[in-house]
Amino acid sequence: MTDRILRSPEALLKACLSLSRKVFPEIVKLRRQLHQYPELAFQEINTGKLIAQELSKLDIRVKKGVGKTGLVGILKGNGNAGVVALRADMDALPIIEESGVPFTSKNTGKMHACGHDAHMAMLIGAAKILSQLKNEIRGTVKFIFQPSEEKNPGGAPSMIKDGALSDPDVDVIFGQHITADIPAGKFGFRAGPLLASADEIYFTVIGKGGHGAKPHETIDPVLIAAQIITSLQSVISRMRDPLEPSVLTIGSIHGGTAPNVIPDSVKLSGTLRTMNEVWRKKALGLIKRTAEDCAKSFGGKCKVEISHGYPVLVNSEKETEQARSSAESLFGRSSVLPVPPVMGAEDFAYFLQKIPGTFWWIGAGNKKSGAAASIHNSKFKIDETAMMHGSAFLAYLTIEYLSQRDPFGKQRERSR
Repeated sequence: MTDRILRSPEALLKACLSLSRKVFPEIVKLRRQLHQYPELAFQEINTGKLIAQELSKLDIRVKKGVGKTGLVGILKGNGNAGVVALRADMDALPIIEESGVPFTSKNTGKMHACGHDAHMAMLIGAAKILSQLKNEIRGTVKFIFQPSEEKNPGGAPSMIKDGALSDPDVDVIFGQHITADIPAGKFGFRAGPLLASADEIYFTVIGKGGHGAKPHETIDPVLIAAQIITSLQSVISRMRDPLEPSVLTIGSIHGGTAPNVIPDSVKLSGTLRTMNEVWRKKALGLIKRTAEDCAKSFGGKCKVEISHGYPVLVNSEKETEQARSSAESLFGRSSVLPVPPVMGAEDFAYFLQKIPGTFWWIGAGNKKSGAAASIHNSKFKIDETAMMHGSAFLAYLTIEYLSQRDPFGKQRERSR
């Protein structure tokens, strides 16, 4: 092990900010290139090639094909205090872009409308900073570029299965998500549950078709479907603890071919979001029972299929506090905001089920420049200066976290 270059906390802080400003033009260029050529879940072939090239320029060892189209970069620092993983997602959404930016998507019908292009650029920015501060890293850093965050069952389980958190074993994982709902330069942290579970539910209501003028000779699945939709809301309004956040949405209904024909079947689909894994399991059972019993009461049947999605994302208390404290040190207390839980979902939750860590919001909103639309919107765009903050923070937090651990990997008490 080489001798460590000792820096004061103030010098390290200034170095991270200075280097972030220096690499900012490079990460803006990278982000715009990624934005122009978005790829959908598990199709991130060219995206992965570009990321691998960028990491290789920094002499970071790259493992390809981790979780199908994912990759992991490994940077060994100056010590054995532990392993920090930093994660960015790679996939785009099937959306026709209407943002009006000059670097709009060239892949028709695909758009980085959730900020994953910025996530990748910020992680590359952090890699650039950390590679120049290699002697300050008292351990190892893993850069996880994950496919398929947008599509159930997500890319995180595949990456975990392929060893993204092992060889070497990861001690902690950090992730961030850009949002125009918070002003650029601000960060939002929350310990405990931050994002909801997300399950998809598919219903097939089976009746007996016939002429619309002779409903008495049929078992009308359209009527049954309407009753099921109404009855299912009682699961949320009457079977749930009122203090337990939960959402049940039926988002599609398909059935019938003509106004005077009662069809044989109707299909429904919906999503359940919860903040509690115990209630989640119970609610899914209640939804199935309610739909089946409702259909039976009208003489029909209802087949219920559940596609289990992402679990509740629960941030570790200690790691969230450390991230919050590091953000305050780097950007000032006014840059740090408490945020409420939201009913969106993220497969970063799978990583947090395996190891401690935290996931936060990084503001990229700017109403003056038109960066105001929320994610998953065809008009979504960001204030790119947020990426300078995000890159610096990932690098600084990584070094700070490892500096609080002894050479045997145990967490020291953080000095305040």
